[in-house]
Amino acid sequence: MEGHQFAEDLSDLEIPIFPTGADAGLHFHNDPNDPYQRDTIVQRKGRVNIGCKHKDIAHGYFSEEIDDLCTLIVVQFRFESNGIAARIKEAHAVFTFAAMEMDKTDPEVMSMYPDGSFFIQPTVQHEQVLKGAEANVGGGAAGAQVGGILKMESTVERETIDYTRVRGSIDVLRASGFGKPNAVSWDLFENATAKTGVVTYFQGAILLKRKNMDPFKASISVKATADTTSRISTLFKKDEKDDDVWYDPRKPSTNRLHKYDADNLGAVDLRSLSDVTFRTVLKDALKEL
Repeated sequence: MEGHQFAEDLSDLEIPIFPTGADAGLHFHNDPNDPYQRDTIVQRKGRVNIGCKHKDIAHGYFSEEIDDLCTLIVVQFRFESNGIAARIKEAHAVFTFAAMEMDKTDPEVMSMYPDGSFFIQPTVQHEQVLKGAEANVGGGAAGAQVGGILKMESTVERETIDYTRVRGSIDVLRASGFGKPNAVSWDLFENATAKTGVVTYFQGAILLKRKNMDPFKASISVKATADTTSRISTLFKKDEKDDDVWYDPRKPSTNRLHKYDADNLGAVDLRSLSDVTFRTVLKDALKEL
């Protein structure tokens, strides 16, 4: 319609994980009486909801033969919209691990899952594309020139396949730009063709190697882009008022998902601790009394 724009025609909005307004004061700090390994890492509610929590934490050794100190961390994310039109188009989470003191050695990321690129919920779209070409034609005699344009058009049918995507990687995130990997990142992308948002539920696992029994910390950054109809106007990112998460290797394993062998954490199948859910549908939800 002339003079009007649809939401999808507008530029994307990057929105904050800490929304302005009534919820702006909701930040997470470490409990002074129990500062280590808080369950809730991030929680923000508004037109879109984002949450991250610990599902399991286990400290121990890589194996009985290899006595490297290790820590297993399992985290769970939730990405949900609170409006019919609102959706999260992409999200990016980064966990950066470091020693509590500058002169100590940072934990090293040994492995993670999901690691690499994964394609979810494929959609197939059939299209007809009109392709055209123009050619100049001319003719004449005795200095006269007659010109024109000949248009040639053809219809091409094609099939487009698109996916919702999850990508994970082990990274080196230090000012020096070198050293052992000390970070993991997960990137979530919606199916750009279907425009159905990112996965709503995501669980990932991280295995760290440590040099000592000293406490260490993790700085968590979350960024996301929402559709324009969510009408939220600032950036999804780590709120600096949130505390870093502190880990204490002397604390016992939480053992919520499994009972872990603290002397053999290297044998844990990280894939079995991971989960990705695009959408949960309840069957047989209609009932008659």
